[in-house]
Amino acid sequence: MKITKELAELVGTLIGDGYIYRNNRKYQIGFVGSPITDKEYFEYIKKLILKEWKKEAKIKFRERGLRIVIDSKEICEFLIDKLKIPHGEGKCEFVIIPKIIYSDWNLAKHTIRGIVDTDGSIFVAKKPGVEKYPSIEITTTSIILAKQLREILLSRQFRVANIWKSKSKTSKRIAYRIPLNGKENIRKWIKDIGFSNSYKLGRALEYTK
Repeated sequence: MKITKELAELVGTLIGDGYIYRNNRKYQIGFVGSPITDKEYFEYIKKLILKEWKKEAKIKFRERGLRIVIDSKEICEFLIDKLKIPHGEGKCEFVIIPKIIYSDWNLAKHTIRGIVDTDGSIFVAKKPGVEKYPSIEITTTSIILAKQLREILLSRQFRVANIWKSKSKTSKRIAYRIPLNGKENIRKWIKDIGFSNSYKLGRALEYTK
């Protein structure tokens, strides 16, 4: 299975809000999202799946969320055994960008796009002297992934603040946040990496006016 930019983006989406399940004779890849903000984006993911994996996926509404599930032993084994993507419970704490993608910016930028389209936030906050200061923030429970993302983005001349830790009341896991602050960072993101999630692109464009 060739590593194309489309496959690299699917890997990013999987890292951000997806899962791989392999147990006995069951092999499954799934993606989850919001029915409010991700409906159009899931149509896009559905097309990527058809192009790269030749699977006709269906978008389902479950538990007040969107879900795409495909069954394939071949794809599961490729993702787990070749790309070394963790699967099962606790995968989110150990997931990383695969080496073959990490070392190639033309692939890595598409994986990073997939991660931010799913697990990234774009918002404005009040700062001293600035009423609406925009930021992109990537959140992960994998410290290795957080360091990878920061290193790659710094190497491409993004201004990336230090990784900071947080813990919510609803989760036992520590989250690691990678902030990219300011309009110039967001403009550079749109130009160099881009968004496939139209909801997040809309927010980015709005905040860079």
